[in-house]
Amino acid sequence: MTDKPVTPEANATAAEAGIRTRAGFRRLGLAPAVVAAWTQRAARHKQGLFHSATVTNHASRSVARSLGLTPLGWLWTLR
Repeated sequence: MTDKPVTPEANATAAEAGIRTRAGFRRLGLAPAVVAAWTQRAARHKQGLFHSATVTNHASRSVARSLGLTPLGWLWTLR
């Protein structure tokens, strides 16, 4: 087992939190607890940590709010 955190997106200086909670385990506070633990571990190796969520992903946005995260901005794409 490696001491470096596993994350959906990462490079040498930054990483993004990502979590999926099985239906039977939702609304128990597990996602915020896991993301908080991941943050503590990832902060040892990374300068920038991110948690991204789409406008319609209310569960992910709820995790971010419960952790007191500050919105950074919007992602713009070309169509």
